[in-house]
Amino acid sequence: MKLNVKVKMNSVNKIIKDHGLDKDGRVVRYLRDTADRLMMPYIPGGAGGQLAKLKTYPSNHEIKYTSPYAHYQYTGKAMVAENGSAWAKKGEKKHYSGKKLKYHTSGTGPKWDKLMLQRRKNDLVQDVENYIKNGG
Repeated sequence: MKLNVKVKMNSVNKIIKDHGLDKDGRVVRYLRDTADRLMMPYIPGGAGGQLAKLKTYPSNHEIKYTSPYAHYQYTGKAMVAENGSAWAKKGEKKHYSGKKLKYHTSGTGPKWDKLMLQRRKNDLVQDVENYIKNGG
């Protein structure tokens, strides 16, 4: 007896997209939102500060901090005007001074995404894993 079986499968890309795992999928958006929530305590100024509040989500896999001082807070390097002041006149360019910033809120600092991952990576993974398991 001869048996012919044909199996028709979707492409890997379609399977990934259907499960929300593509770069703009629902699981990736959930990962972004969970990482955003877990990063809050590590952002200079805390969750109530302007740096943490002034942000956009250009896509499901991005967070963009829009505060004028977000970049140098993230790098942890002080920027100064030509006269060496931390304050610059409107339109005046600043440059990096080479000095490290001092963060006054305990636990906060530069590269807050990496700080969060060092301290909360397992929580992030577990949360996203539960989201997927529960049909996210």
